[in-house]
Amino acid sequence: MSFIIMNQMLKAQATDFMHSLSYEEIRQQIKIVETCTVYKYIRKLERLGFVEKGAKVTRAYGYILTKKAIELLPKQKEE
Repeated sequence: MSFIIMNQMLKAQATDFMHSLSYEEIRQQIKIVETCTVYKYIRKLERLGFVEKGAKVTRAYGYILTKKAIELLPKQKEE
């Protein structure tokens, strides 16, 4: 699940402060029913240094991928 979340964040270009994604946006993009599941994985990724807080999205923080995560993930094809 962690890899799926990181891969989706990369597809959404959540790689800098102003392009961060909230828990809800991530949940909708990967079609998970429970927000607490996304919360649990984001917290784990944050502890491992793959995700960090970005800009606030409405009342919640958004999250972005770190360089460490971007280097780990397969490169995205240009469309």
